[in-house]
Amino acid sequence: MGEPGRVVIAGHVCLDEIVTPEGVVRAAGSPAVFMAPVLAEAGMAPVVAAPRGADFEALHTGLQFLEPAVGDQTLVYVNDVRSARRVQWVRHAEAVEQAALGVSTRAALADAEALVLTPLLPMSPELIAEFASPLPLDALRVALVQGYLRGLGPAVRGARPVEPREFAEAPAVLSQVDIAVLSEEDLGDPAASHQAARMWTLAHPSTAVVVTRGAEGASAYLRGERHDVAAHAVGDLPAASLIGAGDLFSAALVVSLLSGRARAGADGPRSSRDRARDPATLTSAVAEANRVTAERLAAR
Repeated sequence: MGEPGRVVIAGHVCLDEIVTPEGVVRAAGSPAVFMAPVLAEAGMAPVVAAPRGADFEALHTGLQFLEPAVGDQTLVYVNDVRSARRVQWVRHAEAVEQAALGVSTRAALADAEALVLTPLLPMSPELIAEFASPLPLDALRVALVQGYLRGLGPAVRGARPVEPREFAEAPAVLSQVDIAVLSEEDLGDPAASHQAARMWTLAHPSTAVVVTRGAEGASAYLRGERHDVAAHAVGDLPAASLIGAGDLFSAALVVSLLSGRARAGADGPRSSRDRARDPATLTSAVAEANRVTAERLAAR
């Protein structure tokens, strides 16, 4: 399959602005920022396909992008934490518009071992199909769901409030991936997230849904069946150390499935896509991802 370990992270990157009583902190954001180091340290070659501007490039994130930056602006997520209730706004939402896939992106996809979709705002099923089309048949396909649950309200002074939205694209998106990952808080209520995961996997029997549950671990759904996996205990962690935990988990899950460490024995499924569809090997991979994530968070 070409170069071993190549993982294409496709979707969006952003600039995070955290507004506190002390001032504004600005940093590079998005799942790619948290996922790439986990993949690289596991011996894989993460590359990123995402629109961005010169302002993101100026932060020197170390991410390896497949296409050059365009324009000056990148999507900005503003998180106002000056009160007990966090308020989120978006600026430059137009910056997430994806042009046709470039030559470098198509070449990377053609010998990738995995495609990880990381939208920060909804990505069309048609664009997902474009990303998936060049992939080898046995390349793992993973989607992070959270971006599909975020809508934008009317603009106020150049910014748009982030609002909950329905995952209307679920049938067209889930049918194109092997695993979808979300937090049990993403739908606003843990019960709703678990119910959605069950219904999605009943409707799409070849797709697994993994629901992360924070300190309680995670649950893997396959064909409507729930498989709970306990958390890896590292003691209580401060809230600040949990930033990006879901992205770290997703990267560790990809590593485990690609590496073959998640096996149900010598006769277990061989390809990463088959492992994602097998309850024993998927739950083993989730347990490994829980361990890696917990240890990385504790080391911060």
